[in-house]
Amino acid sequence: MLKTRIVTAVIGIPLLLGVLYLGQPYWNILFGIMGVVGLNEYLKMLKNHDIHPIEIPSYLLLLILLFRQQLGSVSLYLLLAFILMIVFLVIQYPRINIADFAFSLMGTVYIGYLLGFAILMADFEKSFSYILLCFLLTWSTDVGGYLFGKLWGKRKMTAQLSPNKTWEGSMGGIILTIITALVFSYFYEMGTSNLAYVLILAFLVSAVAQFGDLFISAIKRFCGVKDAGHIIPGHGGVLDRFDSFILVVPVLYSFIRFMLI
Repeated sequence: MLKTRIVTAVIGIPLLLGVLYLGQPYWNILFGIMGVVGLNEYLKMLKNHDIHPIEIPSYLLLLILLFRQQLGSVSLYLLLAFILMIVFLVIQYPRINIADFAFSLMGTVYIGYLLGFAILMADFEKSFSYILLCFLLTWSTDVGGYLFGKLWGKRKMTAQLSPNKTWEGSMGGIILTIITALVFSYFYEMGTSNLAYVLILAFLVSAVAQFGDLFISAIKRFCGVKDAGHIIPGHGGVLDRFDSFILVVPVLYSFIRFMLI
Protein backbone atom coordinates (compact mmCIF):
# COMPACT_ATOMS: atom_id res chain seq x y z
CA MET A 1 0.00 0.00 0.00
CA LEU A 2 2.77 2.46 0.93
CA LYS A 3 4.62 1.72 -2.32
CA THR A 4 1.44 2.37 -4.31
CA ARG A 5 0.87 5.65 -2.46
CA ILE A 6 4.43 6.80 -3.19
CA VAL A 7 4.25 5.87 -6.89
CA THR A 8 0.92 7.66 -7.25
CA ALA A 9 2.29 10.77 -5.54
CA VAL A 10 5.45 10.79 -7.68
CA ILE A 11 3.36 10.66 -10.85
CA GLY A 12 0.31 12.57 -9.72
CA ILE A 13 1.83 15.63 -8.04
CA PRO A 14 3.87 16.82 -11.07
CA LEU A 15 0.84 16.16 -13.29
CA LEU A 16 -1.44 18.13 -10.99
CA LEU A 17 0.93 21.08 -10.72
CA GLY A 18 1.70 20.95 -14.45
CA VAL A 19 -1.99 21.34 -15.31
CA LEU A 20 -2.33 24.25 -12.89
CA TYR A 21 0.79 25.91 -14.31
CA LEU A 22 -0.88 25.97 -17.74
CA GLY A 23 -3.54 28.28 -16.33
CA GLN A 24 -6.99 28.68 -17.84
CA PRO A 25 -9.01 26.87 -19.12
CA TYR A 26 -7.18 23.85 -17.67
CA TRP A 27 -7.51 25.30 -14.16
CA ASN A 28 -11.32 25.32 -14.42
CA ILE A 29 -11.43 21.86 -15.98
CA LEU A 30 -9.27 20.35 -13.24
CA PHE A 31 -11.26 21.72 -10.32
CA GLY A 32 -14.52 21.12 -12.15
CA ILE A 33 -13.68 17.43 -12.51
CA MET A 34 -12.45 17.32 -8.91
CA GLY A 35 -15.74 18.78 -7.70
CA VAL A 36 -17.95 16.44 -9.75
CA VAL A 37 -15.98 13.34 -8.72
CA GLY A 38 -15.97 14.47 -5.07
CA LEU A 39 -19.74 14.99 -5.09
CA ASN A 40 -20.23 11.61 -6.75
CA GLU A 41 -18.24 9.99 -3.93
CA TYR A 42 -20.26 11.87 -1.32
CA LEU A 43 -23.61 10.85 -2.82
CA LYS A 44 -22.49 7.22 -3.02
CA MET A 45 -21.51 7.33 0.66
CA LEU A 46 -24.99 8.60 1.52
CA LYS A 47 -26.54 5.66 -0.33
CA ASN A 48 -24.45 3.31 1.78
CA HIS A 49 -26.28 4.73 4.84
CA ASP A 50 -29.68 4.21 3.19
CA ILE A 51 -30.03 7.90 2.34
CA HIS A 52 -31.55 8.75 -1.04
CA PRO A 53 -29.72 11.80 -2.40
CA ILE A 54 -31.31 14.24 -4.84
CA GLU A 55 -28.72 13.70 -7.54
CA ILE A 56 -29.43 15.74 -10.67
CA PRO A 57 -30.18 19.05 -8.89
CA SER A 58 -27.16 18.44 -6.64
CA TYR A 59 -24.79 18.28 -9.62
CA LEU A 60 -26.40 21.38 -11.10
CA LEU A 61 -26.02 23.28 -7.82
CA LEU A 62 -22.40 22.08 -7.54
CA LEU A 63 -21.50 23.50 -10.96
CA ILE A 64 -23.22 26.80 -10.18
CA LEU A 65 -21.25 27.14 -6.95
CA LEU A 66 -17.97 26.12 -8.58
CA PHE A 67 -18.28 28.58 -11.47
CA ARG A 68 -20.21 31.31 -9.68
CA GLN A 69 -17.90 34.07 -10.86
CA GLN A 70 -18.18 33.09 -14.52
CA LEU A 71 -21.99 32.94 -14.31
CA GLY A 72 -22.35 36.54 -13.19
CA SER A 73 -25.92 36.80 -11.84
CA VAL A 74 -25.44 33.71 -9.73
CA SER A 75 -28.38 34.40 -7.39
CA LEU A 76 -30.90 33.51 -10.08
CA TYR A 77 -29.12 30.26 -10.92
CA LEU A 78 -28.89 29.33 -7.24
CA LEU A 79 -32.60 29.98 -6.81
CA LEU A 80 -33.47 27.79 -9.80
CA ALA A 81 -31.26 24.94 -8.55
CA PHE A 82 -32.74 25.19 -5.06
CA ILE A 83 -36.30 25.16 -6.42
CA LEU A 84 -35.42 22.16 -8.57
CA MET A 85 -34.25 20.29 -5.46
CA ILE A 86 -37.55 21.09 -3.75
CA VAL A 87 -39.49 19.89 -6.81
CA PHE A 88 -37.60 16.58 -6.78
CA LEU A 89 -38.36 16.18 -3.08
CA VAL A 90 -42.08 16.87 -3.50
CA ILE A 91 -42.49 14.65 -6.56
CA GLN A 92 -40.60 11.69 -5.10
CA TYR A 93 -41.82 11.95 -1.50
CA PRO A 94 -41.80 9.78 0.64
CA ARG A 95 -38.99 7.86 -1.13
CA ILE A 96 -37.01 11.08 -0.78
CA ASN A 97 -37.61 12.89 2.51
CA ILE A 98 -36.38 15.97 4.35
CA ALA A 99 -33.29 14.18 5.69
CA ASP A 100 -32.33 13.18 2.14
CA PHE A 101 -32.81 16.80 1.06
CA ALA A 102 -30.69 18.14 3.93
CA PHE A 103 -27.81 15.71 3.43
CA SER A 104 -27.79 16.32 -0.33
CA LEU A 105 -27.74 20.08 0.14
CA MET A 106 -25.05 20.02 2.83
CA GLY A 107 -22.50 18.02 0.86
CA THR A 108 -23.16 19.85 -2.40
CA VAL A 109 -22.71 23.28 -0.82
CA TYR A 110 -19.67 22.15 1.16
CA ILE A 111 -17.83 20.80 -1.87
CA GLY A 112 -19.06 23.29 -4.47
CA TYR A 113 -18.82 26.53 -2.50
CA LEU A 114 -15.48 25.80 -0.82
CA LEU A 115 -13.74 24.27 -3.84
CA GLY A 116 -15.00 27.20 -5.90
CA PHE A 117 -12.44 29.38 -4.13
CA ALA A 118 -9.71 27.44 -5.94
CA ILE A 119 -11.22 28.64 -9.23
CA LEU A 120 -11.51 32.19 -7.89
CA MET A 121 -7.82 32.07 -7.00
CA ALA A 122 -6.98 31.85 -10.70
CA ASP A 123 -7.71 35.58 -10.95
CA PHE A 124 -4.82 36.50 -8.65
CA GLU A 125 -1.75 37.94 -10.33
CA LYS A 126 0.43 35.23 -8.76
CA SER A 127 -2.22 32.55 -9.00
CA PHE A 128 0.11 29.59 -9.56
CA SER A 129 2.38 30.57 -6.67
CA TYR A 130 -0.60 30.85 -4.34
CA ILE A 131 -2.23 27.57 -5.36
CA LEU A 132 1.18 25.90 -5.07
CA LEU A 133 1.48 27.33 -1.56
CA CYS A 134 -1.99 25.99 -0.76
CA PHE A 135 -1.02 22.46 -1.74
CA LEU A 136 2.40 22.61 -0.10
CA LEU A 137 0.99 23.76 3.24
CA THR A 138 -1.75 21.14 3.11
CA TRP A 139 0.68 18.35 2.28
CA SER A 140 3.08 19.57 4.98
CA THR A 141 0.33 19.19 7.56
CA ASP A 142 -0.33 15.63 6.38
CA VAL A 143 3.35 14.64 6.28
CA GLY A 144 4.23 16.32 9.56
CA GLY A 145 1.24 14.77 11.27
CA TYR A 146 2.14 11.32 9.97
CA LEU A 147 5.84 11.49 10.89
CA PHE A 148 5.43 13.02 14.34
CA GLY A 149 2.51 10.72 15.06
CA LYS A 150 4.54 7.65 14.13
CA LEU A 151 7.57 8.71 16.13
CA TRP A 152 6.06 10.30 19.23
CA GLY A 153 2.29 9.96 19.03
CA LYS A 154 0.69 8.87 22.31
CA ARG A 155 -2.30 11.04 23.16
CA LYS A 156 -5.32 10.45 20.90
CA MET A 157 -7.09 13.49 19.45
CA THR A 158 -10.42 12.06 18.35
CA ALA A 159 -10.34 8.30 18.83
CA GLN A 160 -13.87 7.82 17.51
CA LEU A 161 -13.28 9.77 14.29
CA SER A 162 -9.66 8.92 13.49
CA PRO A 163 -7.92 6.48 15.88
CA ASN A 164 -4.47 7.16 14.43
CA LYS A 165 -4.58 10.93 14.95
CA THR A 166 -2.62 12.17 17.98
CA TRP A 167 -1.93 15.55 19.55
CA GLU A 168 1.78 14.99 18.93
CA GLY A 169 1.04 14.40 15.26
CA SER A 170 -1.11 17.52 15.17
CA MET A 171 1.71 19.63 16.54
CA GLY A 172 4.11 18.02 14.07
CA GLY A 173 1.81 19.01 11.23
CA ILE A 174 1.76 22.61 12.43
CA ILE A 175 5.56 22.73 12.87
CA LEU A 176 6.31 21.35 9.40
CA THR A 177 3.72 23.67 7.86
CA ILE A 178 5.35 26.69 9.50
CA ILE A 179 8.77 25.59 8.21
CA THR A 180 7.34 25.12 4.72
CA ALA A 181 5.73 28.56 4.77
CA LEU A 182 8.97 30.19 5.88
CA VAL A 183 10.98 28.45 3.15
CA PHE A 184 8.34 29.33 0.55
CA SER A 185 8.33 32.99 1.60
CA TYR A 186 12.12 33.08 1.22
CA PHE A 187 12.04 31.93 -2.42
CA TYR A 188 8.69 33.38 -3.53
CA GLU A 189 7.19 36.83 -3.07
CA MET A 190 4.02 36.33 -1.02
CA GLY A 191 2.90 39.94 -0.98
CA THR A 192 4.27 40.66 2.48
CA SER A 193 7.64 40.87 4.21
CA ASN A 194 6.00 40.63 7.63
CA LEU A 195 7.15 37.38 9.23
CA ALA A 196 4.19 37.43 11.62
CA TYR A 197 1.78 37.18 8.68
CA VAL A 198 3.58 34.11 7.37
CA LEU A 199 3.52 32.41 10.79
CA ILE A 200 -0.17 33.21 11.34
CA LEU A 201 -1.06 31.93 7.89
CA ALA A 202 0.85 28.68 8.38
CA PHE A 203 -0.69 28.01 11.79
CA LEU A 204 -4.20 28.84 10.55
CA VAL A 205 -3.90 26.69 7.44
CA SER A 206 -2.52 23.70 9.33
CA ALA A 207 -5.28 23.86 11.95
CA VAL A 208 -7.98 24.19 9.30
CA ALA A 209 -6.45 21.36 7.25
CA GLN A 210 -6.76 19.02 10.22
CA PHE A 211 -10.38 19.98 10.79
CA GLY A 212 -11.12 19.41 7.10
CA ASP A 213 -9.60 15.95 7.33
CA LEU A 214 -11.58 15.10 10.44
CA PHE A 215 -14.83 16.46 9.00
CA ILE A 216 -14.66 14.10 6.02
CA SER A 217 -13.70 11.32 8.45
CA ALA A 218 -16.90 12.07 10.36
CA ILE A 219 -18.94 11.72 7.17
CA LYS A 220 -17.24 8.42 6.34
CA ARG A 221 -17.86 7.13 9.86
CA PHE A 222 -21.50 8.17 9.67
CA CYS A 223 -21.94 6.42 6.32
CA GLY A 224 -20.01 3.32 7.43
CA VAL A 225 -17.28 3.41 4.77
CA LYS A 226 -13.50 3.30 5.07
CA ASP A 227 -12.70 5.29 1.92
CA ALA A 228 -14.81 7.81 0.03
CA GLY A 229 -13.70 6.36 -3.31
CA HIS A 230 -11.03 4.44 -5.19
CA ILE A 231 -10.10 6.67 -8.12
CA ILE A 232 -6.60 7.48 -6.80
CA PRO A 233 -4.50 4.30 -6.33
CA GLY A 234 -3.28 3.95 -2.77
CA HIS A 235 -5.06 7.11 -1.63
CA GLY A 236 -8.76 6.34 -2.05
CA GLY A 237 -10.96 8.97 -3.63
CA VAL A 238 -10.94 12.72 -4.19
CA LEU A 239 -12.52 13.32 -0.78
CA ASP A 240 -9.87 11.12 0.84
CA ARG A 241 -6.93 12.89 -0.79
CA PHE A 242 -8.24 16.46 -0.98
CA ASP A 243 -10.35 16.56 2.20
CA SER A 244 -7.99 19.06 3.85
CA PHE A 245 -7.43 21.09 0.68
CA ILE A 246 -11.16 21.72 0.21
CA LEU A 247 -11.33 23.55 3.54
CA VAL A 248 -7.88 25.14 3.29
CA VAL A 249 -8.32 26.84 -0.09
CA PRO A 250 -11.09 29.30 0.98
CA VAL A 251 -9.07 30.20 4.09
CA LEU A 252 -5.92 30.84 2.08
CA TYR A 253 -7.90 32.73 -0.58
CA SER A 254 -9.46 34.99 2.06
CA PHE A 255 -6.13 35.58 3.79
CA ILE A 256 -4.49 36.58 0.51
CA ARG A 257 -7.45 38.67 -0.57
CA PHE A 258 -7.84 40.67 2.61
CA MET A 259 -4.38 40.58 4.19
CA LEU A 260 -1.77 40.37 1.45
CA ILE A 261 -3.11 42.18 -1.62
